[in-house]
Amino acid sequence: MIKNIVFFKSPKLNSDNEIDDPYYQNFKNDKYNTEFIKVLVIDYQYDNLKLLYDADGNSDIDYFGIVFTSSNSIKSIDSFLSSFENINNNNNNNNNNNNNNNNNNNNNNNNNNNNSNNNNNKYDRETQNFFNNILKFKHIYIIGETSCNLFKKVFGKWISQNLIVVESNATDLAKRITLDYNEYKENNNNNNNNNNNNNNNNNNNNNNNNNNNNNNNNNNNNNNKQPLLYFCGNQRREELPLYLKNNNIQLKELVTYQSQTSDDSINDILNLIKRVLQSNKMEIFWLVFFSPSGVDFVLETIDNQLSRSLIFNNNNNNKIKVAAIGKTTENSLKTHNIKVDIVSPFPNAESLFSVISNYSNTE
Repeated sequence: MIKNIVFFKSPKLNSDNEIDDPYYQNFKNDKYNTEFIKVLVIDYQYDNLKLLYDADGNSDIDYFGIVFTSSNSIKSIDSFLSSFENINNNNNNNNNNNNNNNNNNNNNNNNNNNNSNNNNNKYDRETQNFFNNILKFKHIYIIGETSCNLFKKVFGKWISQNLIVVESNATDLAKRITLDYNEYKENNNNNNNNNNNNNNNNNNNNNNNNNNNNNNNNNNNNNNKQPLLYFCGNQRREELPLYLKNNNIQLKELVTYQSQTSDDSINDILNLIKRVLQSNKMEIFWLVFFSPSGVDFVLETIDNQLSRSLIFNNNNNNKIKVAAIGKTTENSLKTHNIKVDIVSPFPNAESLFSVISNYSNTE
């Protein structure tokens, strides 16, 4: 049996631009013919982040928490903050040139060292400002262990890990947010009620009492209306926003990246379909989908050029197997009436390899 596996995602590369992806390594070691098809091109959007960002650490809105549903939203912020480092690099280079023209060699070396230190600290300072003063929240919500690990790697220096909540899909994350939010409101109400009682007991002046009560009530109302800040892409799903809306939780969405299609990807998908149709019964093809947007793109490409019924039909059930990373991707495939053979409970190569191996052993 010839085993093929196709990952609808971009592979991770090493410094030599060679594939260094755990999905590739796990399945290649088990004698799979592995292939990656990049289904979407990601374009980071800085405009909305520029509106949010204030180098002085000012923010008009006090958010209850922040939400990341993909690694791309985390990468977009990291890239945005890194742009300050690039700007500082150019400034330092200009300063170095001026110093070289005006100072002797010893002074140049000192200035270069000072500029290098400033350069190394620049990104740290910008990131600290961004998180400590603007994204200074009590709750950070993330979908998927992979995204969580990326967040900790990039921003763990500034954000305590005990503030991070991780769930495997949007619905479970929305439920957890609702639970935390309602608990937070209840605690706020109890604290404010206690403050009101203390003010009533300790103050004899009626006017002071009224003013204190009004202030506390205003604070209470403001705290209960704190929204969440949601970093997302232009093709974000509806599950999480709709669940929170139905539970009267405000969500401020900030689009930080755009997902765009690629002509090369279309050609790769069509070539894959031709190979599948021309293959014999001694070949098996695993098609691995990582996101609903990837599902939509692949199926739309097939429908526009051929017909999905040529591929996903009863005659090909033994030849074509479909794997989904996570419940959200599984639900997207089922919406398109695509049979899902296995679902990886965790978004990592080890989990996918384990469930596919178990499935293959029981066939």
